[in-house]
Amino acid sequence: MTQKILIFRRGSIGDAVVSLPALLAIHNQYPTAELRILTNAPVMGSAAAMSALLGHADLITDYFVLPPGGGGLSTLLETRAAIKSWSPDKLIYLSEPSHAPSLIKEYLFFKFCGIEVLDSLPFGKSLCEYLPEGDKIWESESARLLRAIELPWPNTIELSFSEAEKNQALTLISEAFNSVPFVAFSIGGKLPDKDWGNNNWSVVLKALSNAQPNLGLLLIGAEDEAERTQGLSQEWQGPVLNLCGKTNPRISTLVMENAKFFLGHDSGPMHLAALIGTPCVALFSARAKPGVWFPFGDNHSIFYPWEMADGVSNKAGFRTAGSSILSIEASDVTDTCLDLLNESRNA
Repeated sequence: MTQKILIFRRGSIGDAVVSLPALLAIHNQYPTAELRILTNAPVMGSAAAMSALLGHADLITDYFVLPPGGGGLSTLLETRAAIKSWSPDKLIYLSEPSHAPSLIKEYLFFKFCGIEVLDSLPFGKSLCEYLPEGDKIWESESARLLRAIELPWPNTIELSFSEAEKNQALTLISEAFNSVPFVAFSIGGKLPDKDWGNNNWSVVLKALSNAQPNLGLLLIGAEDEAERTQGLSQEWQGPVLNLCGKTNPRISTLVMENAKFFLGHDSGPMHLAALIGTPCVALFSARAKPGVWFPFGDNHSIFYPWEMADGVSNKAGFRTAGSSILSIEASDVTDTCLDLLNESRNA
């Protein structure tokens, strides 16, 4: 009989990407098991659901989706009935820890669903905090999740894409840029304290376009970001392709594969770019310890308000706002982007 494992993971696209190493590790540990995810609809209405990236394939076969905040009693009862009908053998807790009262409610809900084995519930302090990895650098959320489930990093971290998806992405890029080099840009980030501001972005984009007038600009994001993003690109001299709200996250990932680099806020598109191997020039606020939500890989240029690095909570799931992203200088970001363009042109 096929083993059934329910994985509890809240969040949207960025959360899906950072949980991918743990999901792959679980799949490797239980190669014949059927894996389903219990998740929530994105808190931000314009954010894409986790299933939009992970899909329904060999890794994850299906999803149980709760409204933001868990929903009312009737919704919980409906979800409980669906889970109980599926009858999972085990639950693996793969979310940022809830506060203690909520965690107890979650535990009782899982038991109410008839699940006997509950793994990795973060009742211990060690699973509710990030571990330091160096001077002002902390372990990533991906690493914390793997530590919680006591499984090693998978050998590779990637998604499988169909030939149809690859061809669709290639067609979009070919028609827009016709072999012209391009960079990917996304304002992303739905929270005000994670926003670097239009003036700063305009300075950087104008400098890049002046340096290489034929350079293409690929705009990635949600539908409600399309107008603002288009406005920021008005002075761009080369070809512009605005895909905000026009492609699903899987196609958005593929179209960024051959970008010279990704430029933008800490966001879902940033994580997608890193997932496909594209270098990121990523700007962070101090909502979390440096390192926790940084993109996969070592080929990225990270801008973080380091002066606030000592004042951010190390607790997982209990992030506090920090508006200091505005301390990042536009000239520094511009110089980094120009260096990357020059390196790629001379390669």
